[in-house]
Amino acid sequence: MKCGIVTGSSRGIGLATVDLLTSNSDTKVIGSSTSGNHTLNLPNFQCKKLDLSDSNSIAEFVKNLGDIKIDFLVNNAGILIEDWETSKIDFHQLKKTFEVNLFGTIELTEKLLPLLNNGAHIINITSDWGSFSEKNFDAFQPHYKMSKAALNMYTKLLAKRLESKGITVSSLDPGWTQTDMGGQEASRKPEQVANDILNLLTSEVKSGQFWHQGEIRAW
Repeated sequence: MKCGIVTGSSRGIGLATVDLLTSNSDTKVIGSSTSGNHTLNLPNFQCKKLDLSDSNSIAEFVKNLGDIKIDFLVNNAGILIEDWETSKIDFHQLKKTFEVNLFGTIELTEKLLPLLNNGAHIINITSDWGSFSEKNFDAFQPHYKMSKAALNMYTKLLAKRLESKGITVSSLDPGWTQTDMGGQEASRKPEQVANDILNLLTSEVKSGQFWHQGEIRAW
């Protein structure tokens, strides 16, 4: 049985991903939410409390995993707290965004590395907004964009570090998706992104790449 972790699994892309992955009875998934609560009640799923802005919460989450071995990690949890029409830097929002989207995600990943099986796959959910090749680039959402751009660099750096262990590290741009963050006018559904994630997890792909809808995209 394969075992993996999907953070931010109580709604949106995370929920759709857990729902899809657990449809395979040979896959066990551990999800996370800030409350520890979840709508899914399945024999091959459990949800644990995790606040990525709190180092103690991250340490407790990892401690509660015990001695399991992990085949995949989907770093999905993230926040966008700024006004979409504002380009000015707000240092409080910048720090809060980086605490979750970057620092917390990296801290969790680093603590989980000893639990990863050889051949495991780490997927960091980033964004077109975190790319330098964004076609419709503008000055808005600066805190979120910077946090995702930095997470993309972490993907490349970590992929290099883990080459010898055969561990794949990928970034995934889900596109504009119908979530609390993206809104209901978005062009993609969470279930479509979940399929992208599953396809990536079940394919032999080159490590250190940025993916969108099954294709390598420019950073």
